[in-house]
Amino acid sequence: MALLKGKSSRYRNIRIILSNLTGLFAVIAVIMAAMTLICFLLGEGYAAPGFAMSFLVSGIAAIVLKLAYPVPEELELRHAMLVAALAYLAVPAVSMIPFLLVERMAPLDAFFEAISGWTCTGLTMIVYPENSAHVIQLWRSITEWIGGIGVILLMVTILIRPGTSTYIMYQSETRKEKIKPSIRSTINMIWLLYLVITILGIALLVVVGMPLWDSINHSMVAIGTGGFSVWSDSIAHYHSVPIEIACMLIMTVGALPIVFIYKSVKNPKKLLNMDSEVKAYFVIIVLGVTLLTAEYYLKHGNLFESLRISAFHFISGLTTTGLQTTSMSSDWSHTALLILSIGGIIGGCAGSTSGGLKVARVVFLTNEFELWLKRTLLPRNAIVTLKLGNKRLPEDVIRKELSEAALVSFLYLVTILVSVMLLSHVVESSYDLSTIIFSICSAQGNVGLQAAIIHPGMHYFGKIILIVNMWFGRLEIIPVTLLIRYLIKGFKI
Repeated sequence: MALLKGKSSRYRNIRIILSNLTGLFAVIAVIMAAMTLICFLLGEGYAAPGFAMSFLVSGIAAIVLKLAYPVPEELELRHAMLVAALAYLAVPAVSMIPFLLVERMAPLDAFFEAISGWTCTGLTMIVYPENSAHVIQLWRSITEWIGGIGVILLMVTILIRPGTSTYIMYQSETRKEKIKPSIRSTINMIWLLYLVITILGIALLVVVGMPLWDSINHSMVAIGTGGFSVWSDSIAHYHSVPIEIACMLIMTVGALPIVFIYKSVKNPKKLLNMDSEVKAYFVIIVLGVTLLTAEYYLKHGNLFESLRISAFHFISGLTTTGLQTTSMSSDWSHTALLILSIGGIIGGCAGSTSGGLKVARVVFLTNEFELWLKRTLLPRNAIVTLKLGNKRLPEDVIRKELSEAALVSFLYLVTILVSVMLLSHVVESSYDLSTIIFSICSAQGNVGLQAAIIHPGMHYFGKIILIVNMWFGRLEIIPVTLLIRYLIKGFKI
């Protein structure tokens, strides 16, 4: 008999959520089985028990939930958001096991590493990844590659079923547009594009001189806008301008809307007719690189090196990738760290693999502010409407989008402020406020640019703060807020 068959709303909500988590654990079990085989293919059989144990745990969880809830119940958007919020805790919890057993990491560090991967952040507790087993290097890259497209999207792809629940689950990871008539064809096309772009990225990196193994890993994390590297000094290891340019190109593409990429592939003329968000994205890149180059040049001189370092790191920050060509140390002024922090907060485009608030929200809030000024300055009888690109928005749509953008932005910034205050009390006194702010923004924006403040020896509460930031940031606040409300109200939505 199915568990929790009570008629009350709280039990019904629990049933709906748990029944829809079944497929998630099943998918992770399949991935872990594949990783166990890869251990032997790479000649690292000693690592197989770590992945096999993760397969066993996720498989048992899937079987237990399947026996308890044989048929997944239909869910509403609020349930899907709760599933998404729990998924980004449950998946790292079972996929941290290889870090525990193979990498011999402490439990909190292992969970930190796992959630950093699945949220596509790239902050790491592994000091020298070049000393890790190849299968661990690959696993870190895979978590960011799959995490970029979304663990919910992966589950929906494999276990897609008819009905509204599929689309609701698709929406739960902030995806709204369809590029094909059906959800199935849309998701399949997204995966195909994602795979093709990743392969092209690998080819590009090999052509510019990066070794094949490194190219596979760095293409996966760059297109997924993660930040894990197979080297402790990240892209700085290669001392190569062509490799840096190739990485910048892949990161830039990763933060573009998948819909825009699809339309551009179908009709290259679309590249000349970008929508307002994509235009703003490239404008922000130009402005950010210019400002950061000027600031870096004032401190260090050497215009070419300033442009080289600033362009790479601003693009890495804005796209929320986190690959680096230099350490985030005293080489960076307070102003430079602030510029990078703002870039990470803004993030890439909506409907891409990147984190942050998203350029779309920034564009909308900017346009709404302009609209407010016009309404204030023009006569009362003047008709003022908001346009995004060539599209005029109805008043009800404006109100809905404005309230959503304002709420998410407000909660996002409040979370950063509270996190900065908390982290400042547990880190070493040698770190200044700008470094603390930068580190919180890097975690919350799922950026992954890593200052020395983040290391295995940092206070455990500091690690927990950053874990919460990564979780909040990936889900864009609302699902987590809903989960907290759900728990406070005693499992009633």
